[in-house]
Amino acid sequence: MQARLIVYPPDQAAIARALRPGETVSIGRASECDLVVAHASISRRHAQLDFDQGQWRLRDLDSKNGSFVDGIAAGARGLALDGGCWLRLGDVYCEFAPLADAEIAAAERGQIARRAVAAAHTARLEGVQGLGDLLDGSLRAVVELAQCERGFVLLEDGAGYRVRASLALDPGRLHAREFGGSVGAVRKALESRRAVVVNDIGREAWLASRDSVIAAGLSALVCLPLLDGERTLGALYADRVRPGPAITTLDLELLQAFTEGAAVWIAACRTSEQLDAQLASAAWDGIVAAHAGDA
Repeated sequence: MQARLIVYPPDQAAIARALRPGETVSIGRASECDLVVAHASISRRHAQLDFDQGQWRLRDLDSKNGSFVDGIAAGARGLALDGGCWLRLGDVYCEFAPLADAEIAAAERGQIARRAVAAAHTARLEGVQGLGDLLDGSLRAVVELAQCERGFVLLEDGAGYRVRASLALDPGRLHAREFGGSVGAVRKALESRRAVVVNDIGREAWLASRDSVIAAGLSALVCLPLLDGERTLGALYADRVRPGPAITTLDLELLQAFTEGAAVWIAACRTSEQLDAQLASAAWDGIVAAHAGDA
């Protein structure tokens, strides 16, 4: 029986792993594990998934924080995984689901298609004229790639950051309490200069307790810093309220590759506009007029 395991490490992209009949999958923080989960609550060799007599089984490998199947401790002998269920390894939740051959094939085709869409968005940036259109195109691409509903672009303007483009969001309302969680995620991304991904906001301690997050009803969010070398240009933010697919490590790989390209074009466009402004202030006609009486 083929299956899929989706691991949801807190504050990180989800890890999707196909499970093939007959294989054994070790899970832990150690690099030699088949599935590496970098989280403090996970032991170096935490648990193992075995396929035996047509059924998957989760076994705990004497981990510090335990392994559980729908809340029941697996122990060293292990527990059988009957159909779809939730696993917990330490503080990390995992979704286990049996999959038919057709579902596996569809998922693989979907990955290929998503890579093609990301490549098309990146190529499209080359033909965009003007900073406004560039920011709008970049935002729409990130919202689509993250399978979200709305978002905004934050851009540094010399005196701080300003919202320069938005999609399905009123920038004027970002001061309201319901956007506290969104603002917190952006601040975290800007300060760490790393992407922030949240797939299950209800399990994120730094978000779940915020009244603003509860009021907004967010289900997932992603924020990617726009980096130009050592300089932080701003950030691209997207979120959704409706339930949707997990933002996986593949999604994050595509999002980061796109954002790196977008940052290059945004930096170049801003430099070009600044040069245009400087040149305009010293236009030749103006110079001639200033020296009209020197002949």
